[in-house]
Amino acid sequence: MHLKLNSWSLSDKKFVILSLYIILLILGLSNHEMWRDEYEEYLQARDSGAIFGLQNIMSQGHAMLWQTCLWIITRFSHNPLWMQVFHGFIALAFAYVLLYKSPFKLWQSALLLSSYFLLFEYAVISRCYAFGVLFFFVFSHFYSKQKKLTLKTTIVLFLLANTSIYAMMLTAVICAWIIFFQRLYVFKKDNIKQYLWLIIVSLGVLLAYLQIKPGADNSFPVHRVILPFDKYRFDVAITQFFSAFVPICKFQNKFFWNTNFLMNSLGIVKWYLPLIVFIIVSIPFATRIKILLLWVMGVGMILFFQYHTGFRFARYYGHIFLLWIVCFWFLQVFYQVKNKINTIVFGFVIAMQGIGGVMMYNADRVQKFSTGYDAAQWLKKHGYSKNYMIASVDFAMSPIAAELNRKIYYMQHKALCSFTKWDKKRLNSIYSNDISEAIAEGIKNGCPVIFIASHEIEYFEFYKNKKNPKNEFIFDKYKVKKMAYFPPGIEYYERYWIFKITKI
Repeated sequence: MHLKLNSWSLSDKKFVILSLYIILLILGLSNHEMWRDEYEEYLQARDSGAIFGLQNIMSQGHAMLWQTCLWIITRFSHNPLWMQVFHGFIALAFAYVLLYKSPFKLWQSALLLSSYFLLFEYAVISRCYAFGVLFFFVFSHFYSKQKKLTLKTTIVLFLLANTSIYAMMLTAVICAWIIFFQRLYVFKKDNIKQYLWLIIVSLGVLLAYLQIKPGADNSFPVHRVILPFDKYRFDVAITQFFSAFVPICKFQNKFFWNTNFLMNSLGIVKWYLPLIVFIIVSIPFATRIKILLLWVMGVGMILFFQYHTGFRFARYYGHIFLLWIVCFWFLQVFYQVKNKINTIVFGFVIAMQGIGGVMMYNADRVQKFSTGYDAAQWLKKHGYSKNYMIASVDFAMSPIAAELNRKIYYMQHKALCSFTKWDKKRLNSIYSNDISEAIAEGIKNGCPVIFIASHEIEYFEFYKNKKNPKNEFIFDKYKVKKMAYFPPGIEYYERYWIFKITKI
Protein backbone atom coordinates (compact mmCIF):
# COMPACT_ATOMS: atom_id res chain seq x y z
CA MET A 1 0.00 0.00 0.00
CA HIS A 2 1.52 3.32 -1.13
CA LEU A 3 0.89 6.67 0.52
CA LYS A 4 0.57 9.43 -2.05
CA LEU A 5 1.82 12.77 -0.83
CA ASN A 6 -0.69 14.68 -2.95
CA SER A 7 -3.52 12.84 -1.20
CA TRP A 8 -2.49 14.29 2.17
CA SER A 9 -4.39 17.25 3.52
CA LEU A 10 -2.56 20.49 4.30
CA SER A 11 -3.03 19.79 8.00
CA ASP A 12 -1.41 16.35 7.60
CA LYS A 13 1.60 17.87 5.84
CA LYS A 14 2.00 20.51 8.55
CA PHE A 15 1.84 17.84 11.24
CA VAL A 16 4.55 15.80 9.49
CA ILE A 17 6.82 18.84 9.17
CA LEU A 18 6.26 19.80 12.80
CA SER A 19 7.00 16.20 13.84
CA LEU A 20 10.25 16.22 11.84
CA TYR A 21 11.23 19.50 13.47
CA ILE A 22 10.52 18.04 16.91
CA ILE A 23 12.79 15.09 16.11
CA LEU A 24 15.57 17.43 14.94
CA LEU A 25 15.05 19.56 18.03
CA ILE A 26 15.32 16.59 20.40
CA LEU A 27 18.42 15.27 18.63
CA GLY A 28 19.99 18.72 18.53
CA LEU A 29 19.38 19.44 22.21
CA SER A 30 20.56 15.99 23.32
CA ASN A 31 23.77 16.22 21.25
CA HIS A 32 24.57 19.79 22.26
CA GLU A 33 27.04 20.41 25.07
CA MET A 34 25.84 23.62 26.70
CA TRP A 35 28.35 26.44 26.93
CA ARG A 36 28.99 29.00 29.63
CA ASP A 37 26.34 31.59 28.71
CA GLU A 38 23.60 28.96 28.82
CA TYR A 39 24.71 27.86 32.28
CA GLU A 40 25.38 31.43 33.44
CA GLU A 41 21.74 32.56 33.48
CA TYR A 42 20.72 29.20 34.92
CA LEU A 43 23.14 29.77 37.83
CA GLN A 44 21.96 33.34 38.33
CA ALA A 45 18.44 31.97 38.76
CA ARG A 46 19.48 28.97 40.86
CA ASP A 47 21.51 30.99 43.35
CA SER A 48 19.20 33.97 43.69
CA GLY A 49 17.59 34.43 47.08
CA ALA A 50 15.07 37.00 45.85
CA ILE A 51 11.67 36.05 44.46
CA PHE A 52 11.71 35.33 40.70
CA GLY A 53 15.48 35.82 40.65
CA LEU A 54 15.14 39.61 40.68
CA GLN A 55 18.23 40.02 42.84
CA ASN A 56 20.57 38.76 40.14
CA ILE A 57 18.56 40.06 37.19
CA MET A 58 19.12 43.63 38.30
CA SER A 59 22.89 43.16 38.52
CA GLN A 60 23.59 41.20 35.33
CA GLY A 61 22.11 43.30 32.52
CA HIS A 62 19.49 40.80 31.33
CA ALA A 63 15.75 41.19 30.83
CA MET A 64 13.67 39.34 33.37
CA LEU A 65 11.40 36.89 31.50
CA TRP A 66 13.83 34.04 30.77
CA GLN A 67 15.55 34.17 34.14
CA THR A 68 12.23 34.37 35.97
CA CYS A 69 11.19 31.13 34.28
CA LEU A 70 14.54 29.58 35.20
CA TRP A 71 14.09 30.72 38.80
CA ILE A 72 10.79 28.83 38.93
CA ILE A 73 12.37 25.72 37.37
CA THR A 74 15.28 25.74 39.83
CA ARG A 75 12.88 25.79 42.77
CA PHE A 76 11.98 22.21 41.76
CA SER A 77 15.25 20.86 40.35
CA HIS A 78 18.91 21.84 40.09
CA ASN A 79 19.45 19.68 37.01
CA PRO A 80 20.27 21.96 34.02
CA LEU A 81 18.63 19.40 31.73
CA TRP A 82 15.24 20.86 32.65
CA MET A 83 16.33 24.21 31.25
CA GLN A 84 16.95 22.51 27.90
CA VAL A 85 13.59 20.75 28.06
CA PHE A 86 11.82 24.04 28.76
CA HIS A 87 13.71 25.75 25.94
CA GLY A 88 12.73 22.93 23.61
CA PHE A 89 9.05 23.61 24.29
CA ILE A 90 9.56 27.30 23.46
CA ALA A 91 11.17 26.34 20.13
CA LEU A 92 8.30 23.93 19.48
CA ALA A 93 5.83 26.75 20.16
CA PHE A 94 7.41 29.17 17.66
CA ALA A 95 7.58 26.37 15.07
CA TYR A 96 3.86 25.71 15.59
CA VAL A 97 2.97 29.40 15.17
CA LEU A 98 5.07 29.63 12.01
CA LEU A 99 3.50 26.53 10.45
CA TYR A 100 -0.11 27.01 11.48
CA LYS A 101 -0.57 30.78 11.83
CA SER A 102 1.74 32.44 9.32
CA PRO A 103 0.67 33.51 5.80
CA PHE A 104 3.65 31.74 4.24
CA LYS A 105 3.31 28.80 1.91
CA LEU A 106 4.04 25.42 3.44
CA TRP A 107 7.37 25.04 1.67
CA GLN A 108 8.40 28.50 2.87
CA SER A 109 7.54 27.79 6.51
CA ALA A 110 9.23 24.38 6.34
CA LEU A 111 12.45 25.84 4.94
CA LEU A 112 12.39 28.67 7.47
CA LEU A 113 12.50 26.01 10.18
CA SER A 114 15.73 24.74 8.63
CA SER A 115 17.30 28.21 8.76
CA TYR A 116 20.41 28.87 10.80
CA PHE A 117 18.57 30.80 13.49
CA LEU A 118 15.42 28.68 13.81
CA LEU A 119 17.19 25.32 13.55
CA PHE A 120 20.29 26.05 15.63
CA GLU A 121 21.02 29.43 17.22
CA TYR A 122 17.57 30.02 18.74
CA ALA A 123 16.54 26.37 19.03
CA VAL A 124 19.48 24.25 20.18
CA ILE A 125 21.24 26.86 22.30
CA SER A 126 19.17 27.47 25.44
CA ARG A 127 19.05 31.23 25.86
CA CYS A 128 16.46 33.96 26.26
CA TYR A 129 16.27 34.61 22.52
CA ALA A 130 13.84 31.77 21.76
CA PHE A 131 11.21 33.68 23.72
CA GLY A 132 11.88 36.60 21.39
CA VAL A 133 11.26 34.45 18.29
CA LEU A 134 8.00 33.17 19.76
CA PHE A 135 6.68 36.62 20.67
CA PHE A 136 7.72 38.15 17.33
CA PHE A 137 5.70 35.47 15.54
CA VAL A 138 2.71 35.70 17.88
CA PHE A 139 2.68 39.50 17.58
CA SER A 140 2.82 39.23 13.78
CA HIS A 141 -0.15 36.86 13.82
CA PHE A 142 -2.31 38.98 16.14
CA TYR A 143 -1.47 42.36 14.65
CA SER A 144 -1.85 41.29 11.03
CA LYS A 145 -5.39 40.12 11.83
CA GLN A 146 -6.58 43.26 13.66
CA LYS A 147 -4.24 45.90 12.18
CA LYS A 148 -4.37 47.65 15.52
CA LEU A 149 -3.28 47.15 19.09
CA THR A 150 -5.47 44.94 21.24
CA LEU A 151 -5.11 43.55 24.73
CA LYS A 152 -3.48 40.44 23.24
CA THR A 153 -0.90 42.30 21.17
CA THR A 154 -0.17 44.62 24.09
CA ILE A 155 0.61 41.69 26.38
CA VAL A 156 2.76 40.06 23.70
CA LEU A 157 4.76 43.24 23.07
CA PHE A 158 5.19 43.80 26.82
CA LEU A 159 6.63 40.29 27.14
CA LEU A 160 8.71 40.68 23.97
CA ALA A 161 10.42 43.77 25.36
CA ASN A 162 11.46 41.77 28.41
CA THR A 163 13.22 38.95 26.57
CA SER A 164 16.48 40.66 25.52
CA ILE A 165 17.99 44.05 24.80
CA TYR A 166 17.51 43.53 21.06
CA ALA A 167 13.86 42.61 21.47
CA MET A 168 13.48 45.66 23.71
CA MET A 169 14.90 47.94 21.02
CA LEU A 170 12.75 46.42 18.29
CA THR A 171 9.66 46.68 20.49
CA ALA A 172 10.36 50.41 20.80
CA VAL A 173 10.73 50.59 17.01
CA ILE A 174 7.44 48.72 16.56
CA CYS A 175 5.68 51.17 18.90
CA ALA A 176 6.96 54.13 16.87
CA TRP A 177 5.94 52.39 13.65
CA ILE A 178 2.43 51.65 14.93
CA ILE A 179 1.95 55.37 15.63
CA PHE A 180 2.75 56.04 11.98
CA PHE A 181 0.94 53.00 10.55
CA GLN A 182 -2.31 53.74 12.40
CA ARG A 183 -1.92 57.54 12.07
CA LEU A 184 -2.08 57.86 15.84
CA TYR A 185 -0.14 61.12 15.65
CA VAL A 186 -3.50 62.66 14.71
CA PHE A 187 -5.45 62.70 17.96
CA LYS A 188 -8.92 61.17 17.81
CA LYS A 189 -11.20 60.15 20.65
CA ASP A 190 -11.66 56.77 18.97
CA ASN A 191 -7.94 56.10 19.49
CA ILE A 192 -7.88 56.57 23.27
CA LYS A 193 -7.70 52.83 23.85
CA GLN A 194 -4.82 52.59 21.36
CA TYR A 195 -2.92 55.25 23.31
CA LEU A 196 -3.53 53.28 26.50
CA TRP A 197 -2.12 50.11 24.92
CA LEU A 198 0.92 52.05 23.67
CA ILE A 199 1.54 53.41 27.17
CA ILE A 200 1.47 49.88 28.62
CA VAL A 201 3.90 48.61 25.98
CA SER A 202 6.14 51.62 26.61
CA LEU A 203 6.16 50.75 30.31
CA GLY A 204 7.30 47.26 29.31
CA VAL A 205 10.16 48.79 27.33
CA LEU A 206 11.03 51.04 30.27
CA LEU A 207 10.97 48.09 32.67
CA ALA A 208 13.33 46.16 30.40
CA TYR A 209 15.64 49.17 30.08
CA LEU A 210 15.88 49.58 33.86
CA GLN A 211 16.91 45.93 34.17
CA ILE A 212 19.39 45.99 31.30
CA LYS A 213 21.00 49.38 31.89
CA PRO A 214 24.51 48.82 33.33
CA GLY A 215 24.80 49.96 36.92
CA ALA A 216 27.53 52.20 38.27
CA ASP A 217 29.31 49.12 39.62
CA ASN A 218 29.30 47.25 36.29
CA SER A 219 32.72 46.25 34.93
CA PHE A 220 31.74 44.25 31.84
CA PRO A 221 34.33 45.13 29.16
CA VAL A 222 32.49 47.19 26.54
CA HIS A 223 34.19 49.95 24.56
CA ARG A 224 31.43 52.26 23.34
CA VAL A 225 31.92 54.36 20.22
CA ILE A 226 29.84 57.09 18.58
CA LEU A 227 32.19 59.89 17.50
CA PRO A 228 34.68 60.27 15.96
CA PHE A 229 33.53 57.86 13.26
CA ASP A 230 35.18 54.44 13.55
CA LYS A 231 35.40 52.83 10.11
CA TYR A 232 36.38 49.41 11.45
CA ARG A 233 33.38 49.35 13.80
CA PHE A 234 31.16 50.33 10.87
CA ASP A 235 32.60 47.53 8.71
CA VAL A 236 32.01 45.04 11.52
CA ALA A 237 28.40 46.20 11.89
CA ILE A 238 27.55 45.88 8.19
CA THR A 239 29.31 42.51 8.11
CA GLN A 240 26.79 41.37 10.69
CA PHE A 241 23.95 42.47 8.41
CA PHE A 242 25.44 40.28 5.68
CA SER A 243 25.83 37.35 8.09
CA ALA A 244 22.21 37.71 9.22
CA PHE A 245 21.14 36.59 5.73
CA VAL A 246 24.15 34.52 4.67
CA PRO A 247 24.95 32.78 7.98
CA ILE A 248 27.43 30.28 6.58
CA CYS A 249 30.33 29.88 9.00
CA LYS A 250 33.98 29.61 8.08
CA PHE A 251 34.05 25.90 8.83
CA GLN A 252 37.69 25.50 7.78
CA ASN A 253 38.61 27.44 10.93
CA LYS A 254 38.97 25.50 14.17
CA PHE A 255 36.73 27.97 15.99
CA PHE A 256 34.12 28.76 13.37
CA TRP A 257 31.07 29.78 15.40
CA ASN A 258 30.09 33.44 14.89
CA THR A 259 32.25 33.68 11.75
CA ASN A 260 31.35 33.99 8.08
CA PHE A 261 32.96 32.11 5.21
CA LEU A 262 33.64 35.39 3.35
CA MET A 263 35.26 37.18 6.30
CA ASN A 264 38.89 38.27 6.07
CA SER A 265 41.41 38.03 8.90
CA LEU A 266 39.93 41.19 10.48
CA GLY A 267 36.47 39.62 10.71
CA ILE A 268 34.84 41.77 8.01
CA VAL A 269 33.53 41.19 4.48
CA LYS A 270 33.87 43.43 1.42
CA TRP A 271 31.66 46.50 1.84
CA TYR A 272 29.65 45.83 -1.30
CA LEU A 273 28.41 42.42 -0.12
CA PRO A 274 26.18 43.80 2.68
CA LEU A 275 24.97 46.49 0.24
CA ILE A 276 23.98 43.90 -2.36
CA VAL A 277 22.21 41.76 0.24
CA PHE A 278 20.41 44.80 1.66
CA ILE A 279 19.11 45.74 -1.79
CA ILE A 280 17.99 42.17 -2.52
CA VAL A 281 16.16 41.55 0.77
CA SER A 282 14.55 45.02 0.66
CA ILE A 283 13.08 44.59 -2.85
CA PRO A 284 9.77 43.14 -1.58
CA PHE A 285 9.21 46.22 0.60
CA ALA A 286 10.34 48.83 -1.94
CA THR A 287 6.85 49.93 -3.04
CA ARG A 288 5.22 49.47 0.37
CA ILE A 289 6.38 52.53 2.26
CA LYS A 290 4.85 51.58 5.60
CA ILE A 291 6.54 48.15 5.64
CA LEU A 292 9.78 49.66 4.32
CA LEU A 293 9.73 52.17 7.18
CA LEU A 294 9.50 49.42 9.81
CA TRP A 295 12.31 47.53 8.07
CA VAL A 296 14.69 50.49 7.77
CA MET A 297 14.00 51.74 11.31
CA GLY A 298 14.65 48.32 12.84
CA VAL A 299 17.80 47.63 10.83
CA GLY A 300 19.12 51.11 11.58
CA MET A 301 18.54 50.66 15.31
CA ILE A 302 20.34 47.30 15.48
CA LEU A 303 23.28 48.32 13.28
CA PHE A 304 23.81 51.51 15.28
CA PHE A 305 23.81 49.51 18.51
CA GLN A 306 26.30 47.01 17.05
CA TYR A 307 28.53 49.89 15.94
CA HIS A 308 28.20 51.57 19.33
CA THR A 309 28.97 48.50 21.47
CA GLY A 310 31.15 46.39 19.19
CA PHE A 311 29.01 43.30 19.86
CA ARG A 312 29.30 40.85 16.98
CA PHE A 313 27.64 37.53 17.77
CA ALA A 314 25.04 35.61 15.76
CA ARG A 315 22.52 35.61 18.60
CA TYR A 316 22.47 39.42 18.32
CA TYR A 317 22.38 40.06 14.59
CA GLY A 318 19.87 37.24 14.12
CA HIS A 319 17.25 39.80 15.19
CA ILE A 320 17.70 41.47 11.79
CA PHE A 321 16.54 38.22 10.18
CA LEU A 322 13.61 37.98 12.60
CA LEU A 323 12.59 41.55 11.75
CA TRP A 324 12.70 40.65 8.04
CA ILE A 325 10.32 37.72 8.67
CA VAL A 326 7.93 40.04 10.54
CA CYS A 327 8.00 42.56 7.67
CA PHE A 328 7.42 39.83 5.08
CA TRP A 329 4.57 38.49 7.23
CA PHE A 330 2.88 41.91 7.22
CA LEU A 331 3.52 42.30 3.50
CA GLN A 332 1.72 39.04 2.77
CA VAL A 333 -1.29 39.86 4.94
CA PHE A 334 -1.73 43.61 4.49
CA TYR A 335 -1.16 43.78 0.75
CA GLN A 336 -1.75 40.20 -0.44
CA VAL A 337 1.37 40.57 -2.56
CA LYS A 338 2.14 37.57 -4.74
CA ASN A 339 4.77 37.90 -7.45
CA LYS A 340 7.75 35.99 -8.76
CA ILE A 341 10.31 38.54 -7.58
CA ASN A 342 9.23 38.23 -3.95
CA THR A 343 9.22 34.44 -4.24
CA ILE A 344 12.75 34.52 -5.67
CA VAL A 345 13.96 36.83 -2.88
CA PHE A 346 12.35 34.62 -0.25
CA GLY A 347 13.90 31.56 -1.89
CA PHE A 348 17.36 33.18 -1.93
CA VAL A 349 17.16 34.07 1.76
CA ILE A 350 15.97 30.69 2.99
CA ALA A 351 18.44 28.89 0.71
CA MET A 352 21.36 30.74 2.34
CA GLN A 353 19.79 30.23 5.75
CA GLY A 354 19.21 26.54 5.10
CA ILE A 355 22.81 25.92 4.03
CA GLY A 356 24.13 27.70 7.12
CA GLY A 357 21.59 26.06 9.42
CA VAL A 358 22.10 22.47 8.29
CA MET A 359 25.90 22.81 8.28
CA MET A 360 25.99 24.31 11.78
CA TYR A 361 23.48 21.81 13.13
CA ASN A 362 25.63 18.97 11.79
CA ALA A 363 28.86 20.54 13.06
CA ASP A 364 27.38 20.72 16.56
CA ARG A 365 26.37 17.07 16.19
CA VAL A 366 29.82 15.76 15.26
CA GLN A 367 31.96 18.12 17.34
CA LYS A 368 31.85 19.06 20.99
CA PHE A 369 30.48 22.55 21.45
CA SER A 370 32.01 22.90 24.92
CA THR A 371 34.07 20.56 27.10
CA GLY A 372 32.84 22.00 30.40
CA TYR A 373 30.31 19.19 30.82
CA ASP A 374 33.04 16.57 30.24
CA ALA A 375 35.30 18.21 32.83
CA ALA A 376 32.49 18.14 35.39
CA GLN A 377 31.73 14.49 34.67
CA TRP A 378 35.43 13.61 35.02
CA LEU A 379 35.50 15.23 38.46
CA LYS A 380 32.42 13.23 39.46
CA LYS A 381 33.79 9.96 38.10
CA HIS A 382 37.12 10.32 39.92
CA GLY A 383 35.59 11.32 43.23
CA TYR A 384 36.63 14.98 43.30
CA SER A 385 33.23 16.63 42.96
CA LYS A 386 33.07 17.43 46.71
CA ASN A 387 36.66 18.64 47.10
CA TYR A 388 37.38 22.31 47.67
CA MET A 389 37.80 23.87 44.23
CA ILE A 390 39.68 26.94 43.07
CA ALA A 391 39.29 28.20 39.53
CA SER A 392 40.36 30.81 37.03
CA VAL A 393 39.04 32.39 34.89
CA ASP A 394 35.59 32.77 36.43
CA PHE A 395 33.47 33.26 33.29
CA ALA A 396 34.55 29.89 31.86
CA MET A 397 33.56 27.90 34.95
CA SER A 398 29.76 28.06 34.88
CA PRO A 399 29.42 24.64 33.15
CA ILE A 400 31.32 22.97 36.00
CA ALA A 401 29.56 24.90 38.79
CA ALA A 402 26.16 24.05 37.30
CA GLU A 403 26.79 20.38 36.57
CA LEU A 404 28.33 19.79 40.01
CA ASN A 405 25.57 21.86 41.66
CA ARG A 406 28.00 23.80 43.80
CA LYS A 407 30.00 26.97 44.20
CA ILE A 408 33.69 27.30 43.36
CA TYR A 409 36.31 29.68 44.73
CA TYR A 410 36.91 32.10 41.85
CA MET A 411 40.26 33.85 41.86
CA GLN A 412 38.75 36.92 40.18
CA HIS A 413 36.51 37.52 43.21
CA LYS A 414 38.42 35.73 45.96
CA ALA A 415 35.16 34.16 47.05
CA LEU A 416 32.92 31.15 46.55
CA CYS A 417 30.74 31.89 43.52
CA SER A 418 28.85 30.12 40.76
CA PHE A 419 28.10 32.72 38.08
CA THR A 420 30.35 35.61 37.06
CA LYS A 421 29.86 38.90 38.86
CA TRP A 422 30.84 41.75 36.57
CA ASP A 423 31.34 44.39 39.25
CA LYS A 424 34.17 46.70 40.28
CA LYS A 425 35.38 44.16 42.86
CA ARG A 426 36.29 41.69 40.12
CA LEU A 427 40.06 41.31 39.63
CA ASN A 428 41.47 41.23 36.11
CA SER A 429 44.85 39.94 37.27
CA ILE A 430 45.84 37.31 39.79
CA TYR A 431 49.18 36.96 41.55
CA SER A 432 51.19 34.19 43.14
CA ASN A 433 50.27 35.18 46.69
CA ASP A 434 46.56 35.23 45.74
CA ILE A 435 46.81 31.59 44.67
CA SER A 436 48.72 30.66 47.84
CA GLU A 437 46.03 32.28 50.01
CA ALA A 438 43.28 30.43 48.20
CA ILE A 439 45.04 27.07 48.54
CA ALA A 440 45.78 27.65 52.24
CA GLU A 441 42.08 28.33 52.87
CA GLY A 442 40.94 25.26 50.98
CA ILE A 443 43.44 22.75 52.28
CA LYS A 444 42.66 23.35 55.97
CA ASN A 445 40.63 20.15 56.26
CA GLY A 446 43.56 18.07 54.97
CA CYS A 447 41.87 16.98 51.73
CA PRO A 448 43.42 17.72 48.32
CA VAL A 449 42.38 20.94 46.65
CA ILE A 450 41.31 20.90 43.01
CA PHE A 451 42.53 23.80 40.89
CA ILE A 452 40.80 24.31 37.53
CA ALA A 453 42.38 26.63 34.98
CA SER A 454 40.93 27.72 31.66
CA HIS A 455 44.07 29.71 30.83
CA GLU A 456 47.78 29.32 31.47
CA ILE A 457 48.78 30.14 35.04
CA GLU A 458 52.16 31.82 34.71
CA TYR A 459 53.21 30.83 38.25
CA PHE A 460 52.78 27.11 37.61
CA GLU A 461 55.89 25.26 36.47
CA PHE A 462 53.70 23.10 34.22
CA TYR A 463 53.23 25.95 31.72
CA LYS A 464 56.85 27.12 31.57
CA ASN A 465 58.14 24.32 29.33
CA LYS A 466 55.46 23.66 26.74
CA LYS A 467 57.49 21.08 24.81
CA ASN A 468 58.10 18.96 27.88
CA PRO A 469 55.70 20.10 30.63
CA LYS A 470 56.15 18.86 34.18
CA ASN A 471 52.97 17.07 35.23
CA GLU A 472 54.15 17.21 38.86
CA PHE A 473 55.78 20.29 40.33
CA ILE A 474 56.11 22.34 43.49
CA PHE A 475 54.25 25.61 43.98
CA ASP A 476 55.00 27.51 47.19
CA LYS A 477 54.78 24.77 49.85
CA TYR A 478 52.40 22.52 47.93
CA LYS A 479 52.71 19.59 45.57
CA VAL A 480 50.75 20.11 42.35
CA LYS A 481 49.85 17.36 39.90
CA LYS A 482 48.15 17.79 36.54
CA MET A 483 45.31 15.29 36.47
CA ALA A 484 43.46 15.99 33.22
CA TYR A 485 43.12 18.37 30.31
CA PHE A 486 40.02 19.08 28.25
CA PRO A 487 40.77 20.96 25.01
CA PRO A 488 38.34 23.57 23.70
CA GLY A 489 35.41 22.55 21.56
CA ILE A 490 33.63 24.87 19.13
CA GLU A 491 33.56 27.50 21.89
CA TYR A 492 37.24 28.45 22.12
CA TYR A 493 37.36 29.96 25.62
CA GLU A 494 36.28 26.77 27.35
CA ARG A 495 39.32 24.57 27.89
CA TYR A 496 40.19 23.13 31.25
CA TRP A 497 43.34 21.97 33.02
CA ILE A 498 42.58 20.14 36.25
CA PHE A 499 45.26 20.04 38.96
CA LYS A 500 45.31 18.28 42.33
CA ILE A 501 47.09 20.17 45.11
CA THR A 502 48.32 18.55 48.33
CA LYS A 503 50.59 19.51 51.19
CA ILE A 504 54.22 18.50 50.87
